[in-house]
Amino acid sequence: MKISRDTHYRSILKTISWRICATVTTMLIFLALTHNSLLALEAGGIEVVAKLILYYIHERAWIASNVGRNEHPLASLPVNGPINETQMQEIKDNLAALGHISTN
Repeated sequence: MKISRDTHYRSILKTISWRICATVTTMLIFLALTHNSLLALEAGGIEVVAKLILYYIHERAWIASNVGRNEHPLASLPVNGPINETQMQEIKDNLAALGHISTN
């Protein structure tokens, strides 16, 4: 069983992909309101740098937070290497007690 968390690399990729979408939207709004393509490009340039930094900080803060998360049913089980038969039985017992598997 693999329990994973988002890496910094994944957060950076998500940040970049979101900023592309959001910056294009900002530039199109500026263009529609001002009919000035240079102003739209300038606004997009300023906005992309500021919001890339703010989004990354926001994303990492949420990853560090436990708000709205449920602890995995086996999170307290210490596994530092191959699982022995006793540990496997403990895993099965925990999953059965939580109703995730049947004991048949």
